[in-house]
Amino acid sequence: MNETITQQLREYVNDIFVREDELLAFVRQQTAEHGLPQINLQPHEGLMVQLFVRMCAARKVVEVGALAGYSAIWIARALPSDGRLITIDKSSQHCALARAHIQRAGLADKVSVLQGDGRQILDKLAVDAPFDALFVDADKVSYPHYFSWAAEHLRCGGIVMAHNAFWGGQILSPQSEDDYGLVRFNQMLAEHPAFESTIIEVGDGLALGVKVD
Repeated sequence: MNETITQQLREYVNDIFVREDELLAFVRQQTAEHGLPQINLQPHEGLMVQLFVRMCAARKVVEVGALAGYSAIWIARALPSDGRLITIDKSSQHCALARAHIQRAGLADKVSVLQGDGRQILDKLAVDAPFDALFVDADKVSYPHYFSWAAEHLRCGGIVMAHNAFWGGQILSPQSEDDYGLVRFNQMLAEHPAFESTIIEVGDGLALGVKVD
């Protein structure tokens, strides 16, 4: 299938399935206007993450990498009334924007934004395990650590998801620490005996693992 048809099919899916409302579009706009990295999920990726959260009937979810709260809103909207999402970011600017956007979305009762190092906060959250889902879109060098945490602290039937699994193709010829972090993460996800996993070829690759044992 050539690139033209691929792009047309992508637009077709976006047109009939993806419903990014004004609030989500506003968050993406604010992300750019505040000079944050343009690395958040695209709308069709946000919908996919949301669907997986719904499919595993998640109530307790953790996200590493809040940025401006875009993906947190997609995730929180999939949670039941008693569901909770904890989203983590080391940047005070990111956390402030995420809190404001989550409040604007009417989801402050479901979402807690924690500022700090992802590894350290995850270690502290371990006392509240098991969790239903972990979504990772943060420092790539730490992806293997985040997966190890998921393997230990997700319930059976829980899911781990990770953005940028293809890392712009750098996983094929790794050079930097981030490159090797993604390579190691993908290998761990593929080889762990407790997970059934794959990478979904959407955007820059969405890694998905279901804990089956």
